[in-house]
Amino acid sequence: MWKSGYLIVALTALATGAASAQTLYSPPEGDFAVAFPEAPSVQSRPANRFKDVASRRYVDQEGGRALIVSIEDYPDGILPASADGGVYDHLLRSIAEDRGAMLVSTRAARLAGRPTLEGTLDNPGGDTEIIRTLMIGDRVYQLTYALPEGADPAGADAAFFDSFKITKTP
Repeated sequence: MWKSGYLIVALTALATGAASAQTLYSPPEGDFAVAFPEAPSVQSRPANRFKDVASRRYVDQEGGRALIVSIEDYPDGILPASADGGVYDHLLRSIAEDRGAMLVSTRAARLAGRPTLEGTLDNPGGDTEIIRTLMIGDRVYQLTYALPEGADPAGADAAFFDSFKITKTP
């Protein structure tokens, strides 16, 4: 009987440690939550004119890897009415082209419980980026897990992507 008591205490300690490691960050806008190991640095660019794209970027960078959440708010009517695999493929190819990177692969994935594509980009410096994009209304969410050359994400990218929740839709 005493052995099971120790097992319960050990499992409780493990669960408590795992819960504290997965503290969710939510910005002041309160529109999403995601697990960042540390508080992210924040960059924001408002739309100054009615045809401008407003953007926010949240970055947690440590140990050569970076976790990034980018949000772009487009003017009404610029984005397609709905997104499918073709739209997400086009977005990923555009991101790769803009960065001078090569889109190595894509695969079906989910983000915030919704279907999307995941793309793997190889950058000229050898870094790898694993990216998922999600379009809802006039907003595009982009989550990036960036790694230095030769690093293995070992499932950490999945934990980052799986933690992302939309808490308020635009």
